[in-house]
Amino acid sequence: ASAFKGREVRVLERSANGQRVLALVQSATRPPEYHLVDFERSKADLIGEAYPALAGAKLGEQRAIAYDSRDGARIPAYLTLPPGVEERGLPLVVLPHGGPESRDEAGFDWWAQFLATRGYAVLQPQFRVSTGFGRAHRLAGYGEWGGRMQDDVTDGVRHLVATGLADPKRVCIVGASYGGYAALAGAAFTPD
Repeated sequence: ASAFKGREVRVLERSANGQRVLALVQSATRPPEYHLVDFERSKADLIGEAYPALAGAKLGEQRAIAYDSRDGARIPAYLTLPPGVEERGLPLVVLPHGGPESRDEAGFDWWAQFLATRGYAVLQPQFRVSTGFGRAHRLAGYGEWGGRMQDDVTDGVRHLVATGLADPKRVCIVGASYGGYAALAGAAFTPD
């Protein structure tokens, strides 16, 4: 793991004697790579890349943030910022996850990075019902489609506008599965 400092390392397969492993290595700003790690030789060989065209590309920084919803609940989120720009008045794309009883993960997200490299800040709110943030957070979303779950998404936008990071006149929402529902609800409930 010290050879891959600052990156997530996940072992996918092991040899029968455990001396060689196939590892998936990635971070929020480095696309997934596959390495064959040989412990006997103390060597890790790159054997494949998930996005070889991105080698050397400047990607956006991902941050874990949190903000308060209108009813005081603390909502976790991921914010990916475009590389090399001032963090002020940015166009914003809100990217709610599918499920809805699911979540986004910290780490490389091709969709968020694609948008960030085109100059957009990307907000991935982990609205109530999202998994991985405790049972209370997950259960608080039950029965809240179009209600508190949607408010959590909207309140994330309001937070970024209030801090000056996002330009309120340049906000878009897009998603798939439940994220598509949230996008439609966002356009219907908060067209401004």
